[in-house]
Amino acid sequence: MRAKRHIFLDSDEITTLEEGRKNGKQDQFRDRCHCLLLSNQQYDIDTLADIFQVGRQTITNWFDGWRDKGLRGLMNEPGQGRKSILTLDDHSIIKAKVQQTPQQLKRVRDELREELKKEFSTKTLNRFLKSLVRPDGDVGAKA
Repeated sequence: MRAKRHIFLDSDEITTLEEGRKNGKQDQFRDRCHCLLLSNQQYDIDTLADIFQVGRQTITNWFDGWRDKGLRGLMNEPGQGRKSILTLDDHSIIKAKVQQTPQQLKRVRDELREELKKEFSTKTLNRFLKSLVRPDGDVGAKA
């Protein structure tokens, strides 16, 4: 039989994790905070894995992240997820093409696909353009 592993928290840690669970920006982060709070209530790893629909090793990794890095260990590392198709290096080319025909993004997309040798949708182009607009409405690099 496996040894039971739990995270034991003091009152400050419980408060911190409850705040993270309520106010965290990412679903995964909120789930990890919740998991640690449940572990503190003596839920075992198998039960937690069932609740969060992940494997035992994932729960162990969350525990290790908390032990090694605290709250930062529960956050997603930079660079996780899908990489952007369009980058800031493409900015000047995209800006020039869009300024030529701003009302015809499908045509701009087709021209950019050939020039940049990248496959992307009109929605991707639209999201990229929105990411370049600063909060004050000025178009440029990200704010």
